[in-house]
Amino acid sequence: SGGVRFSVQGNGYWVLVYVMNVRGGGDIGGMWVKGSRTSWITMTHNWGASYQAFSSLSSQPLSFNITSFTTKHTIIAWNVATSNWAFALTYSTNLNFHSNFSF
Repeated sequence: SGGVRFSVQGNGYWVLVYVMNVRGGGDIGGMWVKGSRTSWITMTHNWGASYQAFSSLSSQPLSFNITSFTTKHTIIAWNVATSNWAFALTYSTNLNFHSNFSF
């Protein structure tokens, strides 16, 4: 239950985001990150539910765009992490994929 969560790791030049609590949509098919001073940046798959971007995003609120591999639906979590976000923390949303389909 609840929304998608984003655990942020990395350093000043690289962001690794582990996505948790994805329901209904199945596996993540694509992910993008946007800082307040950037356009959408494509994140590449790292491992499991982790996606990375080689970009300096410090001191900017972060938004995430996630597309479900299973359903192809997209959710956008605007400004999930505020401008004072920090590595090694997890940020939560109230958003999630719908679970109204069967396998």
